[in-house]
Amino acid sequence: MKKMNQKGITIIELVVVMVIIAIGAVLLVPNIGTWLPNYRLRSATRDVVSTLRTAQMKAVSTNSPYGVGFDANSYQLYRSSGSLIPEGSPVNLPSGVQFNNNTFPINGDLGKHFAQFNPNSTSSPGGVSLLNIKGTQKRITLTTATGRVRIE
Repeated sequence: MKKMNQKGITIIELVVVMVIIAIGAVLLVPNIGTWLPNYRLRSATRDVVSTLRTAQMKAVSTNSPYGVGFDANSYQLYRSSGSLIPEGSPVNLPSGVQFNNNTFPINGDLGKHFAQFNPNSTSSPGGVSLLNIKGTQKRITLTTATGRVRIE
């Protein structure tokens, strides 16, 4: 008697695997909705900190003041050479995230809260909080004497 070829899968095995994948997807989808606001908050916080650190590095390397201006829900890098010159375009915060409790001084020329870094690596005092729709908050502060950017 000749043996049958055992390679391949049956339709029943395929249906069982598809049902297991579907059940896993149904259980996973509700968790994404609760996870997304916190992900957006962490991502926005990292992006703002990165822009602040870029301003600090550019101030030291070019020997001229740099800063970051903050609007209601956006921020932008500026170079100071007599007047403030924007570098790049404004960056908007992701949906569901907003600035809250901004304590950076208001720059008279811009009419915005402004974090400034000097060529000697010092910075203006202050900080800013980011808030998501769930009420979770991240605070970014600057150490004036060293210009250190810190997330609390």
